[in-house]
Amino acid sequence: MIQRLVDAAHQHFNERGYTATTTKDIAATADVSETLLYRHFGSKAGLFDQVIFDPFDHIAQRFLNPAGTGPGPTLDLAGAKVFLDQFLTFLDGNHRLLRDLLVKGIAETADERSEARLDGMRRHYREAAKQLEALYQETGQPCPLDPDIAVRLALGMVISASLMGEWLFPDGAPDQDRLAANIRLMMIRALAPAKAATDGSPG
Repeated sequence: MIQRLVDAAHQHFNERGYTATTTKDIAATADVSETLLYRHFGSKAGLFDQVIFDPFDHIAQRFLNPAGTGPGPTLDLAGAKVFLDQFLTFLDGNHRLLRDLLVKGIAETADERSEARLDGMRRHYREAAKQLEALYQETGQPCPLDPDIAVRLALGMVISASLMGEWLFPDGAPDQDRLAANIRLMMIRALAPAKAATDGSPG
């Protein structure tokens, strides 16, 4: 039943957008009562988190905090391929809703949850910036850029490559493997210290 609600919310959010979708629509498609929807998710915003922000959190957590890593720099350059593949797939599956978010802004989607969402994103940025800075310290090289700004711009490049594909590739977008390989190479060459950038070859 919970998965039916999540699937129904995903369908309606991407077909109609967040604002135009009602909990009644979602419950009807999932063939459950609105009461059950509110019992399990609290609100439409709760379902939105389950559909959009929870998956993003899981992808980011797996990349920034891979299982079995101890203290110290854990930013896995080799793992960037897995992260990019998963993130691009996630973006591709949520184009309509994410485009709505770009226009409206995350904080406007659901007031009662907006600050928690923004805090979650800030936490990921801080962790990625900390790990990038630690990589430079570990190799004894000065960091030539602001780590916090750099990781945000890198994420922006990934999002733009997916959601602005018609603008960037009016003659036809490359397949996801080629796109991910080139983004990975650019990110590693731009962000990582030279001694640590060992996984730069596209493909």
